[in-house]
Amino acid sequence: MEARGTAEMPWLRAIVRAAIVLVVSVILFVIVPDRLLAYLSLHLVPFWRDLVMLVYVAAAFIAGCVVFVRLQRVHA
Repeated sequence: MEARGTAEMPWLRAIVRAAIVLVVSVILFVIVPDRLLAYLSLHLVPFWRDLVMLVYVAAAFIAGCVVFVRLQRVHA
């Protein structure tokens, strides 16, 4: 029979990983784009603002995927 602490450990680890993914997603896809768009709207013409935002969203998506994949790796 497993000890109580070892049975709960995978759940605790999964909750921590889910929280990390949630926090990183909110930062990457909500907070930073909002601040970036507010700043760029005042300092760049629409063409360049849209291009910078497009590049940022693509880079943020790739970074988010990398974080998600790294958190999914099983350490034996």
